[in-house]
Amino acid sequence: MIALVKSQPQDNGEPVFDAPWQARSFAMAVKLHAAGLFTWQEWSDRLARAIAERESQDEVRDSNDYYTLWQETLEQLVRERVAP
Repeated sequence: MIALVKSQPQDNGEPVFDAPWQARSFAMAVKLHAAGLFTWQEWSDRLARAIAERESQDEVRDSNDYYTLWQETLEQLVRERVAP
């Protein structure tokens, strides 16, 4: 089982999505992890740093902000790992 990131919107320990794109972004991260592109710890650490940086600027107010960071972090990891 994949552990949720600490500040991820959740209800009773399960992720909560306010829009379909958020669920798709979550699923892409899980799938890419399962394919071996990155470890979950690596992903979690990277996302936590991005969240902390934006929180220090008071820019993480809701699940849309959170999942935007999720998607941006995922895109960055993919570019690093698969770009020529």
